[in-house]
Amino acid sequence: MNVNEKGTIGLIEVIRDLTKKGFECFTPIHDYSAVDLIVLDKNHRTYRLQVKYRTLSRGSIIVDLSSKVNGKSVPIDLDAIDGWAVYCPEIDSVVYVNKNEVDTTKNSIGFKLTEGANSVNKDKIKRKHYSEFGELAEWPKAAVC
Repeated sequence: MNVNEKGTIGLIEVIRDLTKKGFECFTPIHDYSAVDLIVLDKNHRTYRLQVKYRTLSRGSIIVDLSSKVNGKSVPIDLDAIDGWAVYCPEIDSVVYVNKNEVDTTKNSIGFKLTEGANSVNKDKIKRKHYSEFGELAEWPKAAVC
């Protein structure tokens, strides 16, 4: 499966998950926005999400805090998003990561899909379990339109 196919599946799974939970979802009309999905809850609060499809890598799910643009690594503009919706096919579930829970001194976000002891990773960082991130509706900050 190529990167575009994975991105499409990730977006579909996130929209499916959020729609089942009562959110409305809106996608940009072009492919160069920092935001992949704008979500509106029942109280008209909006959430700006980057959507990722990620599989296990070195025992964790890893999401880079940069994007590739014309072959160059560019930091993600954290002022442009509220967080990430990460589809993980191993658990067939979406993990919502608020940007306020991210250590911006690091190059990536990482979390585990299984309970138990942390394996030693190259950064020697204790990884959270995916369930520790909670649901999108629990995020403290959202704009009201």
